[in-house]
Amino acid sequence: MATELLEDIIRLVELQLGRLGVTASDRLAEDLGAESLDMVNLAAAVDEIFGVFLKESEIARVFTTQDLHDLVREKLDGS
Repeated sequence: MATELLEDIIRLVELQLGRLGVTASDRLAEDLGAESLDMVNLAAAVDEIFGVFLKESEIARVFTTQDLHDLVREKLDGS
């Protein structure tokens, strides 16, 4: 299931940022060009798709696709 979640997060990032070939180690801002509004949209999509609310302070600590996955996994495991 962890692999499935990572694949789902990668597809979500690809869709939200209009990029193909996203990897877990890609940096959202530096490598994929995400801006603050993109991060807000990612957080909203995570909430809609996974039912996980991400606080602004949590989003500020997300730098890579893997970071986003780890945060969503942590929230899902904690609920």
